Amino acid sequence: MQRSSFELASQASKIAGQLSLGHWEFAARAAIALLCLSSPVLAHDIYTNLRDQDGHLCCNGQDCKSVEATVLSDGHYYLPQTGETIPADMATPSPDDRFHHCTYYQGALIANEFDRWLTWTSKVKTRCFFAPMHSW
Repeated sequence: MQRSSFELASQASKIAGQLSLGHWEFAARAAIALLCLSSPVLAHDIYTNLRDQDGHLCCNGQDCKSVEATVLSDGHYYLPQTGETIPADMATPSPDDRFHHCTYYQGALIANEFDRWLTWTSKVKTRCFFAPMHSW
């Protein structure tokens, strides 16, 4: 049996009138919670398809972020948060007007004359760096 849109609207209005304020408050809070929880995913979408100069994907899900950078007189970029200097030729045009830094962990087994055992160490390395076009 098919119902007219008027009948469906009338029925929806009756149901909405029966919901208490508590139900509406719950629905509003649930909607806000979903928006808050989804924002990191939406914020990371900018990095999904970014590639370095060789065409390799830069992001592995959670290893890219917006950073502050200072352009040095030689054209290189200094990242005050990490103390790293990024060579100018490593920079790729930014998808927006901000600096972005993508990293990965390079693991290695090391040993020296003081340690009798091999030790696993991991160092953060730059995978990609994006700079606004006006900073070049």
